[in-house]
Parts: sequence; structure tokens; C-alpha cells
Amino acid sequence: MSNAPGGVADPAVRQTAGPAPTSGAAAAAAPEPAGRRRAAPLTPDDRRAAVLDAVLPLVAERGADVTTRELAAAAGVAEGTLFRAFPDKVSLVAAAALEGLRRASRPAQTRAELAAVDRALPLERRLERVIELGRARAGEAFRWMAVLRTLHSRNAGSAVEDERVHELRAQLLAQREMQRAVTVEGLSAVLAPDADRLRVPVDVAVGIIDAVVAGGHAHPDPLLPAPPAAVVADALVHGLLGAAPTPAPAPGKDS
Repeated sequence: MSNAPGGVADPAVRQTAGPAPTSGAAAAAAPEPAGRRRAAPLTPDDRRAAVLDAVLPLVAERGADVTTRELAAAAGVAEGTLFRAFPDKVSLVAAAALEGLRRASRPAQTRAELAAVDRALPLERRLERVIELGRARAGEAFRWMAVLRTLHSRNAGSAVEDERVHELRAQLLAQREMQRAVTVEGLSAVLAPDADRLRVPVDVAVGIIDAVVAGGHAHPDPLLPAPPAAVVADALVHGLLGAAPTPAPAPGKDS
């Protein structure tokens, strides 16, 4: 078994060769000092959680193209150990993508980030910060959604049978509803100091901001690179049109 950093420490699995290690999954195979009680093996749920935590960065980088060998190396376990926790690679990658989506939409963190936007700043600067936060979160979410879409297209007709994947999906749907409510509340509060100056109702302004943030990631092949957040915020506040040009005086008439 490999002893990769960040791997899954599973005392139930023993190393068969090499010097006694001091950390990771293989550490459990080292001789135990007299009087020291051996750590209990991971429960199935703990093993699954540890595997997911270890492979998330790899799945984020490689997506659905990741191999079983790469997943096992990232987790620091033998390939067979992976499938004591997950029935197959598709189930593992799907579970990782759903967990990534869950981590990308954390209502408590979103509430804190939006509450931290300084209400004393001009509206343009407040919206600039909101757009930066939204782009970072949306970019992460769309990356995981792309993994799920690829899995679905490659495995059409073969449903993921892992019960835990279905549980993760249900948890994610419930969390997304909370995330929406927290985001609407937070954006409304960011707009509140200028609510009396808005040309549209606050809920319409919130919808426009959301569309601007999400739209930058929904299109797989954008026409042009996304403008900086400051430029988008300025356009939202001031519009696309500048002052109308002053017409030139007619020839022969006094100016």
C-alpha cells in the first residue's frame, strides 16, 4: 500500500514490505509498542469520508478522466481498498463531484462573506466585491457540474447504484435551497443603503446581479473573456450609455 501524503489511514490494511513507516495508512502496520492499544479500524462511513477528502483535489483537476490507479494513489490505499468504500469508479467520482458541489455552496460562509461587504463603500465597489465572491463560488460549482455532466454522458442508461451518492444528492438539493435564500438576503442587504435610488425593485436588482455572475460561467465557449468585476459593477450602476453628445451648431448660426 502506498503512503501518499493526505491518504486514507486505514488500520485494517497492512503493509507487506519495506521499513516501518510512521504516518498514513501504512503506519498502522508498524509493530506496536508494548502497552499501546491498536487504533480501531475506520468505520465504513469514516473510510468513505476520508477517501473523498483525499481524492477531491485530483478529481477537480482530472475530472471524469481520472483513473482508478490515480484515485488509489491520491487516497494512499490499494485499488481494492477503494472499492470496499465505493462500488466502482463512477460512483466514487460522482460522490466526489457532489461533495465538491456541497462545499462550493456553504450557506453560513456565503452569509458571512456578504455581511462583510462594507456598506459604507460606494455601490460600485460593493457590487465589485459581490461579483468577485460570486464568480469564485460559481466557478467552483460549474467545475463540479461539468464532471457530473461528463459522467452522465459517458454512462447514459447505467444509473449510479451507490446509496450514499443518492443521499449526497438529496443533501445537496436541500442545501442549495438554503444557499439561494441566504444569497438573496445578503445581496438585498448589500443594496439596502441605495435602495431608494434603484430604478428597479430590489428583488429585480438581485436577479440581475445573479444573472451576471452565473452567466459568466454557464457558457462553455464565451464570445470574449469576462470583463473585470469593477467594469461589470460600473456598468450595472451607471448603464452602458454615457451622456448624449451635444449637437454641433448649425452652419451660419451663432453658437
